Amino acid sequence: MSSYFISEEQKDALQEVLNISMGQAADALARLIQTQVHLSIPSIKQSSSDHFIERLKNPDQQLAQQSFLGELSGEMISLMSDGDNAAIAELMNYDIPLVEHEKQELMLELTNILAGACLHGLISQLNFKIQLAAPVLLNPASICIEQLSWQQALLMEICFQIPQSSFNAEILICLKQDSLLPLKNHLDMLLQ
Repeated sequence: MSSYFISEEQKDALQEVLNISMGQAADALARLIQTQVHLSIPSIKQSSSDHFIERLKNPDQQLAQQSFLGELSGEMISLMSDGDNAAIAELMNYDIPLVEHEKQELMLELTNILAGACLHGLISQLNFKIQLAAPVLLNPASICIEQLSWQQALLMEICFQIPQSSFNAEILICLKQDSLLPLKNHLDMLLQ
């Protein structure tokens, strides 16, 4: 990872902060569905806007976006494959089979739970103030680079799984370049 983005020491600190944040998000979901939720080790890397867009273009997945502004700015993207809907919907007491508007409602609810808790944990541990927009659904086929206001960003990827079902979800937290200096400063304070 380029030192322009974050140092290895800062990356390790950010990964630890994300681990705590992810744990809070997984706990929120586990309490709701009354079952265990497994987490991945967070992945932190530099990403170009081209690579980010390609990552989202899988037509077999549902996407929701939640933007945030303030001392940190960027996007959170929730990714869930269409096949995962029934497994999590049943655990969340939805009637099966889901109709299209229920699939959309489920995706937005999961985005609020998982992405919201991840971001809240991150900003509360690092003492940032942000405003969070409501999540919106994205169509993978219509995503284009012109929708992004950045060329390079810091991408944090988090995966959630429910072992006894086919449910897998990914949360991508994408920080814009202008958020990197404040992030690095707050991570340095945490490291002292």
